[in-house]
Amino acid sequence: MSNEKYNGWTNRETWLVNLHWGDTIAEVFEEIDLLTLADCIEDFVWERLDEELTTNSIFRDFIDLAVVDWRELAEHYISSPEVVILTDNQ
Repeated sequence: MSNEKYNGWTNRETWLVNLHWGDTIAEVFEEIDLLTLADCIEDFVWERLDEELTTNSIFRDFIDLAVVDWRELAEHYISSPEVVILTDNQ
């Protein structure tokens, strides 16, 4: 894997997750703490793929979810006005 960024994201896979599910993620995850957000995004994406693709679908080979930077996505949505992040002080 290259160390070069892809359209401002860590890699192409992270960019693709944001591209295809970014609006939905921003709407779904409200009132969530920072430590949980990355895990929730990853679970959300895997659930969507399980619903949309069959087990042996060739499309599963087009994205390697193991290299998605889930934390980067979470940090991106923290700055999204649709997502309210709870801190320890709230």
